[in-house]
Amino acid sequence: MSLTPHSFMLGGGLDLVTPALALPQGRVIGSKNYEPVPAGYKRLHGFERYDGHPEPHKASYWVLKFDAGSVAIIKGQQVNGSISTATGQALIDAVVTSGAYGTSDAAGYLVLTGVTGAFQDNENLQVSSITKAVVSGIAISTGASNDTDHNAWLQGTIETARADIAIVPGSGAMRGVWRYKGKTYAFRDNAGAIACVMHVESATGWTICDLGHVIYFNAGTLGFKEEETLTGGISAATAIIKRVIVQSGDWSTNDAAGYLVLYSVTGTFQAETITSTSGSATSTGANTANTFQPGGHFEFRNNNFYGATNLKRMYGVDGVSKGFEWDGSVFVPIDTGMTVDTPNHLTIHKKHLFYSFRGGSVQHSGTGIQYSWTPLLGASEIGVGDDITGFLVYAGVLLVYSRNRLDVLYGTSSADWSMSTISEEAGAYEWTVQKVINPVHLDVNGIADFQSTQKFGDFKNGRLSYLIDPWIQREKKEGAKVTTSIRIKEKNQYRLFFDDGDAIVMDMSKKTPEFLVLVYGKVFRCACSVEDSDGTEYIFFGSDDGYVYRLDVGTSFDGVAMEYYIRLPFTHLGAPSHNKQFFGAIIEADAAPNTILKASAEFSYGSPDSQAQVEKTMTVAGSGGFWAEGYWAEFYWGAQAEGQAKADIDGAGTNISLAIAGSSTYEEPHTLHSITIFYSKRGLAKFGV
Repeated sequence: MSLTPHSFMLGGGLDLVTPALALPQGRVIGSKNYEPVPAGYKRLHGFERYDGHPEPHKASYWVLKFDAGSVAIIKGQQVNGSISTATGQALIDAVVTSGAYGTSDAAGYLVLTGVTGAFQDNENLQVSSITKAVVSGIAISTGASNDTDHNAWLQGTIETARADIAIVPGSGAMRGVWRYKGKTYAFRDNAGAIACVMHVESATGWTICDLGHVIYFNAGTLGFKEEETLTGGISAATAIIKRVIVQSGDWSTNDAAGYLVLYSVTGTFQAETITSTSGSATSTGANTANTFQPGGHFEFRNNNFYGATNLKRMYGVDGVSKGFEWDGSVFVPIDTGMTVDTPNHLTIHKKHLFYSFRGGSVQHSGTGIQYSWTPLLGASEIGVGDDITGFLVYAGVLLVYSRNRLDVLYGTSSADWSMSTISEEAGAYEWTVQKVINPVHLDVNGIADFQSTQKFGDFKNGRLSYLIDPWIQREKKEGAKVTTSIRIKEKNQYRLFFDDGDAIVMDMSKKTPEFLVLVYGKVFRCACSVEDSDGTEYIFFGSDDGYVYRLDVGTSFDGVAMEYYIRLPFTHLGAPSHNKQFFGAIIEADAAPNTILKASAEFSYGSPDSQAQVEKTMTVAGSGGFWAEGYWAEFYWGAQAEGQAKADIDGAGTNISLAIAGSSTYEEPHTLHSITIFYSKRGLAKFGV
């Protein structure tokens, strides 16, 4: 009996609509926590809680030898070097290899995590200023002598780092998360849910941001200057002026009116003459603290309205409060003059700050003047007749998405704006608009891009997601609502999140988009993807539990094992009417040593007359390389260049569907490249069988 091998590459993503007989072999008919990549299907990285403490996936351990030990150092104790002032936390109880504490000659080693500084040979090791032993040598990073200890200590240091990270203080779900100038910001309602609070990461966790105060003035006769001290003529209150915003009038005509942003306020101003070294005006009332209302959903942009490179600032709206600007230390509420001044979407286009307001109003600031919303300086309003769900700047124009329409704003300023309607039928759901090579969004019929909306309107023909339409329709039928979306620039990906914890990933790396299903076990209430100045892409999300999580890092779901699988279509191997005996399969993959996968098989479309293959466990090791053709830390030396996992199969039928699955907490992600199935052809299947 001869065996016939049949090989095919993996790729194409989830396909729930193509008839079984025509399904390409590399696609899948079920998936969980794999993402499409150019080389096949890659198991996800995980996510980790975040607050500015050392990140768990970056955690490491050090082995430090000691001698002259007189008192045991216990797991969890903070150890200090008496001369170097280096510190570290004991990951396990000190291991004694010779001598004894009772005779003050114990020698052995410590395993430390969270090490700062460099311990010196022969310095005293102290706990709470009490000497316990003496350093013997230098600390060695990841210095285990065997794989068992290395894995245990590495996992221990990861979990130690995780335990240090706290929730954002407050109550309820996260309202917003963003990154600006190398720091992550988090927004959550306070304990009484009477205000939303802005926090910034720090080495010790989340820290509340000081939003300062604001005071309105009129009858301004002399211009105020930033950093001067403001003094109340009656109240004698004082404050430092941080921003001066003139909304109308002019200092030269003694009728300047607007507001000042104040910090370091002492006392309470009142309606009075307020002065500084340079300025003078009349305050219209008391200073008030800047706050956010509770219950918002934040949206942000970073932009530089100025000439200097260091003046990029953060802009945000939440739908329930005024929009704002933040430069890392000064908070400026942006007063548009609206009676209900609660913009819900924003963008920056042609040197204008754009806001949307409920009821279909698009408004923007003056040209290059983000604080000015008067038509005299170029501000204007445009109505679109539908509730706006998002903005996107694309190819030099502004796309204005509404619930049931799409408009395009041409021009450079209020002097030549021209609004053109692309569709009065097809719009976008809120929080779904992203630019992934082209603009994409979710509408009532699925995921579409700008070009297909132009061509097809709201017809299904133009939907990118037609291959997974049954999945999207199921989500709608079950009442799942979109909560947020992100684009991942580095991967050419679009990810869409629902309030049942499910998500889909769309990869745009190939000629046609590929989709797979993700199940994170968390509801993404807000999310962002932001590049730092060095080009590193940071992806964060906030959930119902009050944590901020960094996405696509680590190997687990914040310490919870990740379950994953793909189910391949039923393939007939070119002979749909012939019975076949199946003997085995080889899965080629790029994987870390000792990656554990499980495989099972169904035959003849899962017919009850055909017994399913019992699940098989396979070990795969790949990521290998050839000497002088790779770089250290990019693959595992000694592993073969392409990993292979082999599974025995004992089954028969006209076709076969393989499922590959697993569950892990600390395994690095693997990529599945191809499948080879070994079989022998039998006779024609009986009619009706």
